[in-house]
Amino acid sequence: MLGHDHALSGALAFVAVAPLLPVSGTQLAVAATLTAGAGILPDLDEPGSTIARTFGFLTGAFAWIVHQLSGGHRKGTHSLLGLALLTIAALWAGSWQRSAAANLHHGELWWHLVPAGLIMALLFSAGLRALYIGGHHGDLFGIALAALVLWKGWDLVEVTPWHVPVLAVSVALGALAHLAGDMLTHDGCPLLYPVSRYEFGLLPEPVRITTNKLAERWVISPLLLAGLAYFIYRDAAPALTTAASGGWP
Repeated sequence: MLGHDHALSGALAFVAVAPLLPVSGTQLAVAATLTAGAGILPDLDEPGSTIARTFGFLTGAFAWIVHQLSGGHRKGTHSLLGLALLTIAALWAGSWQRSAAANLHHGELWWHLVPAGLIMALLFSAGLRALYIGGHHGDLFGIALAALVLWKGWDLVEVTPWHVPVLAVSVALGALAHLAGDMLTHDGCPLLYPVSRYEFGLLPEPVRITTNKLAERWVISPLLLAGLAYFIYRDAAPALTTAASGGWP
């Protein structure tokens, strides 16, 4: 699938499950945007992908390293093992960020903010790039947004009974949405890689789609947009009703 649709599917995944999580308002918008970026995160195994081109040479070189370590495109980062490792990395970064937030009044552990800041800057910038938001200044806006979220700690909201921060949930949902999207295509995903190279699909082979062809442009993309609009309206409806009834000052 195209990066645009992967980003849409990531945002859609978060807003769809938002009622199950204690997150709303600004934090919901932040989480949905992070998950849009995470929706193209598995393609960091391809140096020519949208996310690999986000910060030019820096992300391009990192993507080349990931490509070599993961076995190539649609291999390690498109497996359940890759999904787990990406989520663990985000969880670790969020844990370091939380420890820094608890000790910054002592002027200590500021460097614990760096991993989460880098991940968020990449996800925000890549998501905006994939959705064609911000143009040439989208990357700068993504970095600024990451700095703001890091300062406010909006991504530290714990959204599961296991005290998992938003950043880790966004990465898990976005990457999972990416795998599901690629499993609609003819290539599928090697979910059990490196144990098995068998490529799993969600549809029978005859009806799977080809990337950037009519089925994706005129069926998948409109469905993702419609679903995203519906769930955003559903999540915002209570607040809109409250405002209409004079519940807000």
